[in-house]
Amino acid sequence: MTKKPIFETSSPGAQKLEALRLLFPQAVETDEQGRVRINAAQIQLAVDPTNSAALGKEEDGYELRWVGKREAYHKSSESHQKILNPLPSESKAWDSTGNLLIKGDNLDALKLLRQSYFGQIKLIYIDPPYNTTSDAFIYRDDFTQKQGQVLEQLGYSEDALEYVKNIYGARTHSGWLSFMYPRLLLAKDLLRDDGVIFISIDDNEQAQLKLLCDEVFGQENFAGKFPWRKRTAKSDVPYGVSQDYEWIICYAKADFLAGQPHERNYYSTPDFPNDRWRTSDLTKQTKASDRENSAFDMVNPKNGALYKFNPKRSWSITKDTFPLYLEKQKIVFPGDYDFLNIDRPAFRVFESEDREKSLRKRGSEDLKKALSTLLPEKVVGRSEHGNKDFSALFETEFFSFPKPVNLIAHLVDACLSDDEMCLDFFAGSGTTGEAVMRLNAEDGGNRKFILVQIPQPIDAKKQKEAHEFVTKTLGKSEATIFEITAERLRRAGAKIEAELEAKDAIKKEASGALFMPASGLNDSKIDTGFRVYELTDDPNALILRKSLADASQADVLALQEAIATPQPAQEPQILANLLLAEGLSLSSNFEPLLDTAPHAIKVSGDVAFVLHAVPLEDLVDALRARKAQGQAVQHICVYAPWIADDNFLQGISTLLEAEGYGPERLRLRG
Repeated sequence: MTKKPIFETSSPGAQKLEALRLLFPQAVETDEQGRVRINAAQIQLAVDPTNSAALGKEEDGYELRWVGKREAYHKSSESHQKILNPLPSESKAWDSTGNLLIKGDNLDALKLLRQSYFGQIKLIYIDPPYNTTSDAFIYRDDFTQKQGQVLEQLGYSEDALEYVKNIYGARTHSGWLSFMYPRLLLAKDLLRDDGVIFISIDDNEQAQLKLLCDEVFGQENFAGKFPWRKRTAKSDVPYGVSQDYEWIICYAKADFLAGQPHERNYYSTPDFPNDRWRTSDLTKQTKASDRENSAFDMVNPKNGALYKFNPKRSWSITKDTFPLYLEKQKIVFPGDYDFLNIDRPAFRVFESEDREKSLRKRGSEDLKKALSTLLPEKVVGRSEHGNKDFSALFETEFFSFPKPVNLIAHLVDACLSDDEMCLDFFAGSGTTGEAVMRLNAEDGGNRKFILVQIPQPIDAKKQKEAHEFVTKTLGKSEATIFEITAERLRRAGAKIEAELEAKDAIKKEASGALFMPASGLNDSKIDTGFRVYELTDDPNALILRKSLADASQADVLALQEAIATPQPAQEPQILANLLLAEGLSLSSNFEPLLDTAPHAIKVSGDVAFVLHAVPLEDLVDALRARKAQGQAVQHICVYAPWIADDNFLQGISTLLEAEGYGPERLRLRG
């Protein structure tokens, strides 16, 4: 899709209105004040004339309603007032990572991400506030005059307007729904056609959340509700009912399951250099009483370890064939290879023995396994395991109720294939980021994550240990949850790297013996980095929003000077936001187009970003050279405020058009 210059791009609301006019022109009306009004009856008549009488009969309708809903919807389409500020010093492996950590309010972050990641996210997992007394969630803390004006414009009655004011700063269902609604609407825009969203919630808001998601994602796209057992010990609560479960609500528009990564648990051997082997279960669903010759105790001849048979599940081989399997090295015993993680003898299955079946199954629909709503407790863990995951990195438990890494990994593993992306815009302690990195470490995948966390202040009295950790251990001037998120990613990544180095050492030692990993040695390079971006106010935008009645000539002159004066320190910030404007990934890198003027023109992907004027002949020569190298630039983005040379702006369009860059490939940004 060709993008228009930023000054010509219409708002999301205007785009939807244009589409509505195209489909239902009779439904778009204009009142005496020139305001647009949608005639719902006309839409109903056009879609189903036989049921037009249903409109207006409120008791026949079925929908989730709360006071403040219109304002919440309006918030999802409001233009954002923030820009991105890159923080390389807070990041890890800035130039090579594909992961992102964004510091700021997730509502603003989602609006910004929509520019570059619209329809590109395969999996969203969020663990939002539960609106209980324990999570300290309150829907904002003030009510501004501007918000009051918006409510009046949206047509709220005086009584309703007063009610909406009252939910600001109060813990109510209406307030929580108004908080979640715009965020889910934006999240929907980010999901791919085969995308899936998982939302953790407890009993307090699960009924409201289900109805809200029915409206946002479509009731027909409800995939399931997963009960997650968070504890085993009963709690002392009112009414004598211990709420031991939380819920994970899932919505998807299509089949979202991922096939198992092809390389997982496959190994090559010196005997079979061009083939691979894997482990499979050595037992079968047959009772020992029905298969007496398979009811025997198995002994590892290497160390004498004894493995007794299971009366309810016999071995797949008999006592007579056991020596033959040993001779052919077709049995793997626990402890032979530490990284196999098996707890009982297993088959060593060679691909060459069943090549047709093996090749057919790998990479096909047969690899997709249905995701049961019955979560395997021994795999996903409970709240106590989430605490242990956290304390294993921080040696203490000062973060309340983080989800277990294995719980998130279970969902990610089922849905996310190699190179696909996961988003968590309620990042908390960063569990989702660690889960993605750990899965990649297990199977060599390249899944990526985007995390968003608001810099929520940590109370020095109520959360003393966490506050001291951030201010004293980390040496930060302000104690916020975001600092814990970032630090967990650093520590988890370092731990994973150390574990992989240890495994590589084991593989090297074993490589001259029986086997070696199919992927080769020293191949455990996993992306444990992340880029940090901070959402910040744009000083120029703040000035531009000043009322004309209040603006002075000095304000106008200051604005002109601030915009038109190139400041090298602002270059990274400008480039980051130009990536968004051009719809490019925020993990993209830049390279100079001209060696003689490295800061004048940067290239990322197939877009050239012109920050300063250069001789037009040099620009054209450089573009021709890249084309000859098979790296043609498809679009030219000119950052107009820093181009003081009017002749350059006037000449670039004419000159580039001769090179095949028509108006749709040349864009002005500012």
